[in-house]
Amino acid sequence: MKWFEDPIQNEAATKQMHKALAVTLIGNLLLAVGKWIAAGQSGSAALHADALNSISDVLYSLTLIIGLLISIKPADMSHPHGHERFEPIVGLCISCSMAWAGLMAFSESIAKFKGTAAPIEPGMPVLVLAASAAVKCVMFIIIRNIARSISNRALDTAAKDNLMDTLTSATAAVGILLSKYIHPLADPIAGLILSIWILRTAAMAFIENMNYLTGHGASKVTLDELKAEIESVPGVLGVHQLFAEYVGSKLRLDIHIDLDGDMHLNQVHAIETEIEEKMARRPDIDHVFIHAEPAERSEE
Repeated sequence: MKWFEDPIQNEAATKQMHKALAVTLIGNLLLAVGKWIAAGQSGSAALHADALNSISDVLYSLTLIIGLLISIKPADMSHPHGHERFEPIVGLCISCSMAWAGLMAFSESIAKFKGTAAPIEPGMPVLVLAASAAVKCVMFIIIRNIARSISNRALDTAAKDNLMDTLTSATAAVGILLSKYIHPLADPIAGLILSIWILRTAAMAFIENMNYLTGHGASKVTLDELKAEIESVPGVLGVHQLFAEYVGSKLRLDIHIDLDGDMHLNQVHAIETEIEEKMARRPDIDHVFIHAEPAERSEE
């Protein structure tokens, strides 16, 4: 059986992660302050719900920084295979923060229904929300691109949260406009819609990161891709067993390949090395275990 570990993230990837963390923290902090002030002056339930969402974003930004700085630490005696499993733990913290914001927004909107809803003057609140949507859209693009380039699941969750925030700000703005020109209840209705959307996104992020943390298997599409890559290596007669499960945010593979039983050991080693190099080029793979068997034996 052959085993290898991907090299530790290089300096360029680390710089990219630091850039993503700086964009996340600074952007969320500025938006939270701006929305909270605007919500207090306007009395809008929808804007208040969006402000709470931004406050939760600041909290998860701090968690993201701590967690990801731990996750890029090199392997040591306490974690001989590295610290990548901290990535989905950070993702779980983000999803819990999102859920808290959703529940608070839901409660605020229900309270508005029980009270007397008043039309909201759209001026400053709509401008704040429009600016927030634009900023979050830019943050989504930046964080998503970095997450994909370094294959980081926690950043991918943060990018999805930024996209959700773009939609929630737009929904809140629509609710404020409708409360002024259609009916006052449009504002708390928008708040309810926002809260439900936030809770839905939080649940999806929680399930996704829990799968990464508990060793969820790769999809059939991914397995088929991996099998095709392995069988393309000259000398490999087939792949009779392939297990791929998530250990943290990356896959660990257990590969059983069929080779000519009369093949020299040096040839077997060369084939295993080529498979190893192919898998190492994929950013979603962490470790590989390779077991070579004579083709005639695997057919028994």
